[in-house]
Amino acid sequence: MLGRFKSCGFLCLFAIILVAASNTAFAQFSSGLQGTVQDPSGAGIAKATVRLVNTATNVTQETTTDAAGNFRFVSLPPGAYKATTEAAGFAKAELDITLLTEQNLNVAVTLKIGSISEAVTITSEAPVVDTSDSRTQLTLENQAVAELPIVGRNLVTLVTMAPG
Repeated sequence: MLGRFKSCGFLCLFAIILVAASNTAFAQFSSGLQGTVQDPSGAGIAKATVRLVNTATNVTQETTTDAAGNFRFVSLPPGAYKATTEAAGFAKAELDITLLTEQNLNVAVTLKIGSISEAVTITSEAPVVDTSDSRTQLTLENQAVAELPIVGRNLVTLVTMAPG
């Protein structure tokens, strides 16, 4: 009877080790991408957004640079990527990257100074308030007059209730 428990214990231990080993090896990649986002003078840009898109699978990852302008993506599958970098006051930069197996690629992204633009939109819609006319007027339709809470439906009473 004890021999049967020993063989069952060995098989159970082997099964537990096999399951644990397969879970730790599942979907691990050893490639990575890191770098620095800098302005034209070489100073790091803090709080820049770096977006990395795997062009084969369209899986997107995003990170923000630290105070020195550094960023890092870890555990990436090998393949082709498109890196897009944006920061306030700078033009957007795009970079095509090919990442190999077990490669830790270091890139420096230099952002150009962006132009500040202001757009004015002109529409042909009537303004909500006409500032060129100081008259206060309102035209009421028959249905609107019939629904007014006036005693006897006398329009003279309506005129006396109007302000001004």
